[in-house]
Amino acid sequence: MRATAALALSAFLVAVSSSPAAAADPSPELTYRPEIDLPITVVGGAAWIASELAKKGLAPESCRWCTANALDTSIRDALVWRRNPNTAHDLSNVTVLGVAPAAALGLTALAAWYDGRSDNIAADLVIVTEAMVVAMNMNQITKYIAGRQRPYAHHDNPDVLRAGEGPSGPLPHDDDLSFFSGHSTAVFSLAAASGTVASMRGYRAAPWVWANGMAIAALSGYLRIAGDRHYFTDVLTGAVFGAASGVLIPALFHAPRAGVAGPVSPRFRLSLAPAGGGAGVGLAGAF
Repeated sequence: MRATAALALSAFLVAVSSSPAAAADPSPELTYRPEIDLPITVVGGAAWIASELAKKGLAPESCRWCTANALDTSIRDALVWRRNPNTAHDLSNVTVLGVAPAAALGLTALAAWYDGRSDNIAADLVIVTEAMVVAMNMNQITKYIAGRQRPYAHHDNPDVLRAGEGPSGPLPHDDDLSFFSGHSTAVFSLAAASGTVASMRGYRAAPWVWANGMAIAALSGYLRIAGDRHYFTDVLTGAVFGAASGVLIPALFHAPRAGVAGPVSPRFRLSLAPAGGGAGVGLAGAF
């Protein structure tokens, strides 16, 4: 989990490097259109739930990606909880279903309230949730297409398989949906989206939002490996994809626009520049 921890540390260092001038500025008004953002969030959430309910028909009947590389195997052998991997699995579920969303949404709302901008809370929470929902739908599509065998199934882990009939055991038709980790996608998208929104708003508590979110996300990623539900590369891919979605969706679609109260120039900029006869794409931002 060193790469995941490094990602969390990097995000925290970016957050705490916020300039005092930015923190002292009036909170920018982000681009938010409830008639667009709310339907995207609601319909996207419903689509993900529907894809979970239809797992029997959508999941591959057998693995399409059945091998495990040396890196994944060695990390799995080092981190998996012997005799009680289901406990790690249960804890990861508590993290993704309860702790991570409560922390991300709660701290974002608290950061707005602390700066006297409670009027931002509804928009902020929709933007954060929207980023997670978009990331989770892309993750779900990838899992059904990739059909990677989960580590407990590949290694015939008896401590997981014996619990198959209990609440902690593997779900039906879930053995070949390992790539990439949905839990990691969810928690990292929540952490990055809440941190990005807080930074774009200029909230003074933005560093705390980043640090708390990334710490919870890193823990969740570790628990997915400890529970023998995902390989390291599943978790790492989910972390990168989730964090990218959490940053890019608020930055590209909700940055302040000219004519809107608060600073006119967006805190993130997407630019094209010539590079060696071709073109380069750059994303720059100030937190």
